[in-house]
Amino acid sequence: MMKVCIVYDSKYGNGKKCMEYMQEVINNKGHNVEMFPIHEIESTSIPSADLYVFSSPTQMGRPSGKMKRFLKKIQINNERAKYALVTTCMNPPNTKCLQKMEKLLSSKEISKTSDGLMIKVTGMNGPLDSGYEEKLDTFANNILG
Repeated sequence: MMKVCIVYDSKYGNGKKCMEYMQEVINNKGHNVEMFPIHEIESTSIPSADLYVFSSPTQMGRPSGKMKRFLKKIQINNERAKYALVTTCMNPPNTKCLQKMEKLLSSKEISKTSDGLMIKVTGMNGPLDSGYEEKLDTFANNILG
C-alpha cells in the first residue's frame, strides 16, 4: 500500500473535480490518500508520502501563481518519493504548464513517476471535456505502477 498526497489548485472547480475523482480511484485501489486544496496547506509542512500528485489550472500557459509559489518552497523529506502532475487547460497542445511545474521540481529531492496529464476544459470556466474520467483512470494506473 502506498501513501499518496494530492495538492491541487482550482479556480473554477474543474481541477477539484478531477482530483476528487483521482482520490476515489486511488482509494479504491487500496492506497492511503490525503488531499489538500493549495490554500489549506503550507509548502514547508507537506505530509510525508510515497507519491505526490500536484494539479494546477493552466493560466496563460503556466501553472497558477499559487502553485508556482508552492512548488518553489516545497520541502519533501523522502528521497524515494515520486511525483506526478496534472493540469486542466483549454488548449492542451499549446500549454507549457507541465514543463514549468517540472522545472520547479527539478531541484528538489523528488523524481517524476510518469509524464504529466492534461485534461481539457471546454470553456474558460469548464466544463471538463468528456472522457476525463477514463484519462484519470489510465493516469492513476500509470503512476501507481
